[in-house]
Amino acid sequence: MKKEETDYVAWYILALFDYGMPVSNLSQRQLNELWSKILKSFKKFIPKEDFFVKGDIKELDMPHLEESFKLAEIDSYKSYVDLRRSPLIGFYNRRLIIRLTIGLEEFFELKAHRDDILRDLKFVFEDLKGTKVSVKDPDGIGEKPWEINEIFYYPLIIVRNGAKMIKEEIKASKELSVDPIFSIPSTSLTYTLPERGKWFSMFSFKEHYIRLSVRSAMVFCDGWIPLEFKQTLINAIYTGGIHEQMRRTRNIQKPLTRQRMRAIDDDILMKLADHIRDMIKTNIDAARIAEKQRFISFFIASLSFLISVVAFIISMLTVFL
Repeated sequence: MKKEETDYVAWYILALFDYGMPVSNLSQRQLNELWSKILKSFKKFIPKEDFFVKGDIKELDMPHLEESFKLAEIDSYKSYVDLRRSPLIGFYNRRLIIRLTIGLEEFFELKAHRDDILRDLKFVFEDLKGTKVSVKDPDGIGEKPWEINEIFYYPLIIVRNGAKMIKEEIKASKELSVDPIFSIPSTSLTYTLPERGKWFSMFSFKEHYIRLSVRSAMVFCDGWIPLEFKQTLINAIYTGGIHEQMRRTRNIQKPLTRQRMRAIDDDILMKLADHIRDMIKTNIDAARIAEKQRFISFFIASLSFLISVVAFIISMLTVFL
Protein backbone atom coordinates (compact mmCIF):
# COMPACT_ATOMS: atom_id res chain seq x y z
CA MET A 1 0.00 0.00 0.00
CA LYS A 2 1.57 3.29 -1.12
CA LYS A 3 -0.45 5.61 1.10
CA GLU A 4 -2.61 5.34 4.15
CA GLU A 5 -5.27 2.66 4.14
CA THR A 6 -7.94 5.37 4.17
CA ASP A 7 -6.93 6.85 0.82
CA TYR A 8 -8.27 4.59 -1.89
CA VAL A 9 -11.22 3.77 -4.12
CA ALA A 10 -12.47 0.18 -4.42
CA TRP A 11 -13.86 -0.49 -7.87
CA TYR A 12 -15.92 -3.57 -8.74
CA ILE A 13 -16.88 -4.40 -12.34
CA LEU A 14 -19.99 -6.58 -11.95
CA ALA A 15 -20.46 -8.79 -15.02
CA LEU A 16 -23.24 -11.25 -15.80
CA PHE A 17 -23.10 -14.09 -18.35
CA ASP A 18 -26.23 -14.59 -20.45
CA TYR A 19 -26.52 -18.21 -21.56
CA GLY A 20 -29.67 -17.44 -23.54
CA MET A 21 -32.03 -19.32 -21.22
CA PRO A 22 -32.82 -19.76 -17.54
CA VAL A 23 -29.86 -21.43 -15.86
CA SER A 24 -29.43 -23.50 -12.76
CA ASN A 25 -25.87 -24.15 -11.65
CA LEU A 26 -23.21 -25.40 -14.00
CA SER A 27 -21.61 -28.62 -12.85
CA GLN A 28 -18.32 -28.38 -11.00
CA ARG A 29 -16.55 -29.78 -14.05
CA GLN A 30 -18.15 -27.15 -16.31
CA LEU A 31 -17.26 -24.39 -13.84
CA ASN A 32 -13.63 -25.49 -13.95
CA GLU A 33 -13.71 -25.62 -17.75
CA LEU A 34 -15.24 -22.17 -18.13
CA TRP A 35 -12.91 -20.72 -15.47
CA SER A 36 -9.86 -21.89 -17.42
CA LYS A 37 -11.25 -20.19 -20.54
CA ILE A 38 -11.85 -16.96 -18.62
CA LEU A 39 -8.26 -16.91 -17.39
CA LYS A 40 -7.05 -17.76 -20.90
CA SER A 41 -8.88 -14.71 -22.30
CA PHE A 42 -7.30 -12.41 -19.71
CA LYS A 43 -3.84 -13.86 -20.39
CA LYS A 44 -4.44 -13.29 -24.11
CA PHE A 45 -5.02 -9.54 -23.72
CA ILE A 46 -2.72 -8.66 -20.81
CA PRO A 47 0.40 -8.58 -23.06
CA LYS A 48 -1.20 -6.09 -25.46
CA GLU A 49 0.36 -2.63 -25.33
CA ASP A 50 -2.77 -0.67 -24.38
CA PHE A 51 -4.30 -3.14 -21.91
CA PHE A 52 -4.77 -1.41 -18.57
CA VAL A 53 -2.59 -3.79 -16.56
CA LYS A 54 0.40 -6.03 -17.13
CA GLY A 55 1.24 -8.95 -14.88
CA ASP A 56 0.99 -12.66 -14.14
CA ILE A 57 -2.32 -14.30 -13.21
CA LYS A 58 -2.20 -16.50 -10.13
CA GLU A 59 -5.13 -18.63 -8.98
CA LEU A 60 -6.09 -18.46 -5.30
CA ASP A 61 -7.45 -21.44 -3.38
CA MET A 62 -10.77 -20.85 -1.67
CA PRO A 63 -11.70 -22.99 1.35
CA HIS A 64 -14.95 -24.37 -0.11
CA LEU A 65 -14.32 -24.76 -3.83
CA GLU A 66 -17.79 -26.03 -4.72
CA GLU A 67 -19.59 -23.06 -3.17
CA SER A 68 -17.07 -20.24 -3.46
CA PHE A 69 -15.97 -18.00 -6.27
CA LYS A 70 -13.16 -19.22 -8.46
CA LEU A 71 -10.59 -16.60 -7.63
CA ALA A 72 -7.38 -15.30 -9.21
CA GLU A 73 -5.23 -12.21 -8.79
CA ILE A 74 -3.19 -10.35 -11.35
CA ASP A 75 0.21 -9.77 -9.85
CA SER A 76 0.48 -6.49 -11.70
CA TYR A 77 3.75 -4.76 -12.37
CA LYS A 78 2.50 -2.04 -14.72
CA SER A 79 -0.73 -0.11 -15.22
CA TYR A 80 -1.85 3.30 -16.42
CA VAL A 81 -3.90 3.49 -13.21
CA ASP A 82 -2.32 3.93 -9.78
CA LEU A 83 -3.24 0.46 -8.48
CA ARG A 84 -2.94 0.05 -4.72
CA ARG A 85 -3.58 -3.70 -4.66
CA SER A 86 -3.35 -6.56 -7.12
CA PRO A 87 -6.54 -6.80 -9.22
CA LEU A 88 -8.80 -9.74 -8.34
CA ILE A 89 -10.97 -11.81 -10.70
CA GLY A 90 -13.81 -13.90 -9.26
CA PHE A 91 -16.21 -16.20 -11.12
CA TYR A 92 -19.15 -18.42 -10.19
CA ASN A 93 -21.89 -19.79 -12.47
CA ARG A 94 -22.96 -16.57 -14.23
CA ARG A 95 -21.26 -13.88 -12.19
CA LEU A 96 -17.83 -12.50 -12.98
CA ILE A 97 -16.56 -9.79 -10.62
CA ILE A 98 -13.33 -7.86 -11.11
CA ARG A 99 -11.96 -5.74 -8.27
CA LEU A 100 -9.51 -2.88 -8.71
CA THR A 101 -8.18 -0.57 -6.01
CA ILE A 102 -6.91 2.85 -7.04
CA GLY A 103 -5.56 5.90 -5.26
CA LEU A 104 -8.01 8.54 -4.05
CA GLU A 105 -6.00 11.27 -5.76
CA GLU A 106 -7.08 9.79 -9.10
CA PHE A 107 -10.75 10.02 -8.23
CA PHE A 108 -11.52 13.01 -10.43
CA GLU A 109 -9.81 11.30 -13.37
CA LEU A 110 -11.92 8.22 -12.70
CA LYS A 111 -14.30 8.84 -15.59
CA ALA A 112 -11.52 8.53 -18.15
CA HIS A 113 -10.05 5.53 -16.36
CA ARG A 114 -13.47 3.92 -16.12
CA ASP A 115 -14.14 4.29 -19.82
CA ASP A 116 -10.64 3.12 -20.78
CA ILE A 117 -10.67 0.07 -18.52
CA LEU A 118 -14.19 -0.92 -19.55
CA ARG A 119 -13.03 -0.64 -23.16
CA ASP A 120 -10.09 -2.93 -22.39
CA LEU A 121 -12.28 -5.43 -20.56
CA LYS A 122 -14.74 -5.38 -23.43
CA PHE A 123 -12.06 -7.08 -25.54
CA VAL A 124 -11.94 -9.88 -22.95
CA PHE A 125 -15.73 -10.12 -22.85
CA GLU A 126 -15.99 -10.17 -26.65
CA ASP A 127 -13.42 -12.96 -26.71
CA LEU A 128 -15.53 -14.96 -24.24
CA LYS A 129 -18.80 -14.50 -26.13
CA GLY A 130 -19.69 -17.64 -28.05
CA THR A 131 -17.76 -19.81 -25.58
CA LYS A 132 -19.41 -23.20 -25.12
CA VAL A 133 -18.96 -25.60 -22.25
CA SER A 134 -18.76 -29.28 -23.04
CA VAL A 135 -21.27 -31.91 -21.90
CA LYS A 136 -20.08 -35.37 -20.94
CA ASP A 137 -23.51 -36.98 -21.08
CA PRO A 138 -25.75 -35.08 -23.59
CA ASP A 139 -28.72 -37.30 -22.77
CA GLY A 140 -28.32 -37.05 -19.02
CA ILE A 141 -29.82 -34.49 -16.64
CA GLY A 142 -26.67 -33.45 -14.78
CA GLU A 143 -25.13 -31.13 -17.40
CA LYS A 144 -26.48 -28.85 -20.13
CA PRO A 145 -24.65 -27.40 -23.18
CA TRP A 146 -24.42 -23.77 -22.06
CA GLU A 147 -23.02 -21.05 -24.35
CA ILE A 148 -22.17 -17.44 -23.47
CA ASN A 149 -24.42 -15.37 -25.74
CA GLU A 150 -23.82 -11.98 -24.12
CA ILE A 151 -22.05 -10.40 -21.15
CA PHE A 152 -23.65 -7.48 -19.31
CA TYR A 153 -21.57 -5.41 -16.90
CA TYR A 154 -21.89 -2.41 -14.63
CA PRO A 155 -19.26 -0.77 -12.36
CA LEU A 156 -19.68 -0.23 -8.62
CA ILE A 157 -17.23 2.36 -7.24
CA ILE A 158 -16.81 2.68 -3.47
CA VAL A 159 -14.95 5.76 -2.21
CA ARG A 160 -13.51 5.38 1.25
CA ASN A 161 -14.23 8.50 3.35
CA GLY A 162 -16.07 9.86 0.32
CA ALA A 163 -18.86 11.40 2.43
CA LYS A 164 -16.22 13.69 3.91
CA MET A 165 -15.35 14.82 0.37
CA ILE A 166 -18.97 15.76 -0.33
CA LYS A 167 -19.42 17.55 2.99
CA GLU A 168 -16.21 19.54 2.42
CA GLU A 169 -17.46 20.57 -1.04
CA ILE A 170 -20.81 21.71 0.37
CA LYS A 171 -19.04 23.59 3.19
CA ALA A 172 -16.76 25.34 0.69
CA SER A 173 -19.80 26.33 -1.40
CA LYS A 174 -21.38 28.02 1.60
CA GLU A 175 -18.16 29.83 2.45
CA LEU A 176 -18.02 31.15 -1.12
CA SER A 177 -21.71 32.14 -0.98
CA VAL A 178 -22.46 29.58 -3.68
CA ASP A 179 -25.69 27.59 -3.64
CA PRO A 180 -24.66 24.12 -2.26
CA ILE A 181 -26.96 22.53 -4.82
CA PHE A 182 -24.02 22.86 -7.23
CA SER A 183 -22.14 19.89 -5.78
CA ILE A 184 -21.56 16.18 -6.43
CA PRO A 185 -24.98 14.99 -5.11
CA SER A 186 -26.83 16.99 -7.77
CA THR A 187 -24.80 15.79 -10.75
CA SER A 188 -26.86 12.60 -10.92
CA LEU A 189 -29.44 10.61 -8.94
CA THR A 190 -27.99 10.75 -5.41
CA TYR A 191 -29.46 9.81 -2.05
CA THR A 192 -28.24 8.55 1.33
CA LEU A 193 -28.26 5.02 2.69
CA PRO A 194 -28.02 4.44 6.46
CA GLU A 195 -25.70 1.87 7.94
CA ARG A 196 -27.26 -0.25 10.63
CA GLY A 197 -26.12 0.37 14.17
CA LYS A 198 -26.16 -1.87 17.20
CA TRP A 199 -28.05 -1.78 20.47
CA PHE A 200 -31.43 -0.67 19.17
CA SER A 201 -29.91 1.70 16.61
CA MET A 202 -28.61 4.09 19.25
CA PHE A 203 -25.36 4.40 17.33
CA SER A 204 -26.77 4.42 13.76
CA PHE A 205 -25.22 7.76 12.89
CA LYS A 206 -23.53 6.67 9.65
CA GLU A 207 -25.05 7.62 6.32
CA HIS A 208 -23.43 6.86 2.99
CA TYR A 209 -24.14 8.76 -0.22
CA ILE A 210 -24.97 6.65 -3.26
CA ARG A 211 -24.82 8.21 -6.71
CA LEU A 212 -26.46 6.29 -9.57
CA SER A 213 -26.01 6.93 -13.28
CA VAL A 214 -26.37 4.88 -16.43
CA ARG A 215 -22.58 4.43 -16.42
CA SER A 216 -21.90 3.37 -12.81
CA ALA A 217 -22.97 3.33 -9.17
CA MET A 218 -20.79 5.27 -6.73
CA VAL A 219 -20.86 5.06 -2.94
CA PHE A 220 -19.31 7.92 -0.98
CA CYS A 221 -18.74 6.27 2.38
CA ASP A 222 -18.84 7.69 5.86
CA GLY A 223 -15.58 5.94 6.69
CA TRP A 224 -16.11 2.48 5.20
CA ILE A 225 -18.97 0.01 4.80
CA PRO A 226 -19.22 -3.44 6.44
CA LEU A 227 -19.07 -6.60 4.34
CA GLU A 228 -22.78 -7.43 4.61
CA PHE A 229 -23.68 -3.90 3.43
CA LYS A 230 -21.44 -4.28 0.38
CA GLN A 231 -22.78 -7.77 -0.38
CA THR A 232 -26.37 -6.52 -0.19
CA LEU A 233 -25.54 -3.59 -2.47
CA ILE A 234 -23.89 -5.87 -5.05
CA ASN A 235 -26.82 -8.31 -5.02
CA ALA A 236 -29.25 -5.39 -5.41
CA ILE A 237 -27.37 -4.14 -8.49
CA TYR A 238 -27.39 -7.61 -10.00
CA THR A 239 -31.07 -8.37 -9.31
CA GLY A 240 -32.51 -4.90 -9.89
CA GLY A 241 -30.18 -3.68 -12.62
CA ILE A 242 -28.07 -6.11 -14.63
CA HIS A 243 -30.58 -8.99 -14.65
CA GLU A 244 -33.30 -6.53 -15.67
CA GLN A 245 -31.19 -5.23 -18.56
CA MET A 246 -30.53 -8.81 -19.70
CA ARG A 247 -34.25 -9.58 -19.61
CA ARG A 248 -35.14 -6.49 -21.64
CA THR A 249 -32.43 -7.05 -24.21
CA ARG A 250 -33.80 -10.55 -24.78
CA ASN A 251 -37.14 -8.98 -25.75
CA ILE A 252 -36.81 -9.24 -29.54
CA GLN A 253 -40.09 -7.36 -30.05
CA LYS A 254 -38.27 -4.10 -29.27
CA PRO A 255 -35.36 -2.82 -31.38
CA LEU A 256 -31.93 -2.71 -29.76
CA THR A 257 -31.30 1.03 -29.62
CA ARG A 258 -28.06 2.57 -28.35
CA GLN A 259 -29.82 3.36 -25.08
CA ARG A 260 -30.98 -0.22 -24.54
CA MET A 261 -27.49 -1.58 -25.16
CA ARG A 262 -26.13 0.31 -22.16
CA ALA A 263 -25.47 -1.67 -19.00
CA ILE A 264 -28.26 0.26 -17.26
CA ASP A 265 -30.76 2.50 -19.04
CA ASP A 266 -32.72 5.44 -17.60
CA ASP A 267 -35.87 3.46 -16.90
CA ILE A 268 -34.01 0.70 -15.06
CA LEU A 269 -31.97 3.31 -13.20
CA MET A 270 -35.01 4.79 -11.44
CA LYS A 271 -36.27 1.36 -10.38
CA LEU A 272 -32.78 0.28 -9.33
CA ALA A 273 -32.62 3.17 -6.86
CA ASP A 274 -35.76 1.91 -5.11
CA HIS A 275 -34.55 -1.70 -5.27
CA ILE A 276 -31.23 -0.85 -3.59
CA ARG A 277 -33.01 1.14 -0.89
CA ASP A 278 -35.47 -1.69 -0.21
CA MET A 279 -32.78 -4.38 0.00
CA ILE A 280 -30.58 -2.26 2.29
CA LYS A 281 -33.60 -1.55 4.50
CA THR A 282 -34.41 -5.29 4.65
CA ASN A 283 -30.82 -5.99 5.65
CA ILE A 284 -30.96 -3.29 8.32
CA ASP A 285 -34.32 -4.47 9.70
CA ALA A 286 -33.22 -8.12 9.86
CA ALA A 287 -29.97 -7.17 11.58
CA ARG A 288 -31.75 -4.99 14.12
CA ILE A 289 -34.23 -7.75 14.95
CA ALA A 290 -31.34 -10.14 15.51
CA GLU A 291 -29.56 -7.58 17.68
CA LYS A 292 -32.69 -6.99 19.76
CA GLN A 293 -33.07 -10.73 20.24
CA ARG A 294 -29.46 -10.99 21.37
CA PHE A 295 -29.98 -8.06 23.74
CA ILE A 296 -33.13 -9.63 25.19
CA SER A 297 -31.30 -12.95 25.62
CA PHE A 298 -28.43 -11.12 27.32
CA PHE A 299 -30.87 -9.23 29.55
CA ILE A 300 -32.72 -12.42 30.56
CA ALA A 301 -29.42 -14.22 31.24
CA SER A 302 -28.17 -11.26 33.31
CA LEU A 303 -31.46 -11.10 35.23
CA SER A 304 -31.32 -14.82 35.92
CA PHE A 305 -27.76 -14.45 37.18
CA LEU A 306 -28.79 -11.52 39.39
CA ILE A 307 -31.71 -13.48 40.83
CA SER A 308 -29.38 -16.38 41.53
CA VAL A 309 -26.94 -14.05 43.33
CA VAL A 310 -29.76 -12.50 45.39
CA ALA A 311 -31.11 -15.97 46.26
CA PHE A 312 -27.61 -17.07 47.32
CA ILE A 313 -27.19 -13.98 49.51
CA ILE A 314 -30.59 -14.56 51.14
CA SER A 315 -29.77 -18.21 51.77
CA MET A 316 -26.46 -17.23 53.38
CA LEU A 317 -28.20 -14.65 55.57
CA THR A 318 -30.70 -17.23 56.80
CA VAL A 319 -27.79 -19.51 57.79
CA PHE A 320 -25.94 -16.88 59.86
CA LEU A 321 -28.89 -14.95 61.30
